[in-house]
Amino acid sequence: MRRSHLLKYLFLLVMISTAKAQDLTIEQSQKLAVDNYPLIKQYELIEKSKEYTISNANKAYLPQLSVTAIEGYVFGDFPSMGSGDDSKFKFIGLAQVNQTIWDGGATKTQKKIIEASSNVDKASVEVSLYDLRSRVNQLYFGILLIDEQLKQLEIQNKILSNNIDKVNKLHENGLNYKTDVDEMKVEQLNLNRQKKDFQYTKSGYQTMLSYLIGKDISQIKLEKPLNAIDLDTVIKRPEIQRFEMQRNMITAQSDMQKVSLMPKVGLLGAGVLLAPGINLGANKISTVGVAGLSLAWDTKGLYKNSNEKELTKQELNKIDVQEETFLFNTKFQMNQKKADIERQNAILKDDDAIVKLRQTIREGYQLKYDNGAGPLIDLLNATEKEGNARADKALHEIQLLMSIYEYQTIKGN
Repeated sequence: MRRSHLLKYLFLLVMISTAKAQDLTIEQSQKLAVDNYPLIKQYELIEKSKEYTISNANKAYLPQLSVTAIEGYVFGDFPSMGSGDDSKFKFIGLAQVNQTIWDGGATKTQKKIIEASSNVDKASVEVSLYDLRSRVNQLYFGILLIDEQLKQLEIQNKILSNNIDKVNKLHENGLNYKTDVDEMKVEQLNLNRQKKDFQYTKSGYQTMLSYLIGKDISQIKLEKPLNAIDLDTVIKRPEIQRFEMQRNMITAQSDMQKVSLMPKVGLLGAGVLLAPGINLGANKISTVGVAGLSLAWDTKGLYKNSNEKELTKQELNKIDVQEETFLFNTKFQMNQKKADIERQNAILKDDDAIVKLRQTIREGYQLKYDNGAGPLIDLLNATEKEGNARADKALHEIQLLMSIYEYQTIKGN
């Protein structure tokens, strides 16, 4: 018996877990939307591009070989040939090998620029993906709102159905008019028409959200988020990270100006081949070679250095202004949404009282009608007003939840 009860208990747990697994939270929906969005593939492309570009930069320290071959007519005075061949047509071969020892930090700086540029691209992708949250919120809460409206319609429909049963019995006993039944059936048809309208709208929202997250949600229940109000003002939007990455890239690019002021040191090997050779003996081919250290120093960067520093400062100032403007606009939106949340909270307190009063009024008219002391129209009007009050309350509850999540989205929680 104990084993049987244990198996039943385990089975019940599995069923509950399976049922919960079919539910979908708004956080899960947002993550699925990001994973499903084609732009997410850009991360991998950016990383691959960075790897190839850094690999190319690392090859700057590999030996560089250049070969030039010339077959042509030589102008002007030229040493005579030892063999007596004074032809002006010569073959000239030039070969040079360079091995960089120190490039003034150019390769290291180039790699920093590549890394910084890659980070800016990734941050821009993150900003674009973050915008999906607002789209998910609109559709998700739209579906929740329709579900709440359908629940309220069902409550009204249940009240009408109970009254129709009562009136039918009274009519069968000759104690009531058939028109009362017809009036209530008309109200039921009106409710059914509203229900169909909501159901078609919900189906459209479900189709759009399913497409956005890459998952069919037509048979999945959306969980109603908890009303947890966290109105801190710390902004954590991905745009902040992008501004920082842009600063890093500008700083890395400015380092290249410092590199241009540095000399470059390397090993050099060069050779020249002439055919027919010049008057160096009986050889038909002459060759000359040279090897040693090379030092190159381009001083033109000195003249532009001060201007380049000022340009870097101006570029950084532009980023500061852009970030300041973004933070100003974001805080303005946060204050606006916070005011909406406070207003909706105040409205909800009145909604509770209104629903209770409307229910009491409807029950009073119900009692009057049941006792034959009140007309049907009063009961129908009271029922409709109670349903509207419940629908308004449900609407305001979802609007409050949506405002809270919009606040979180605006500040980047």
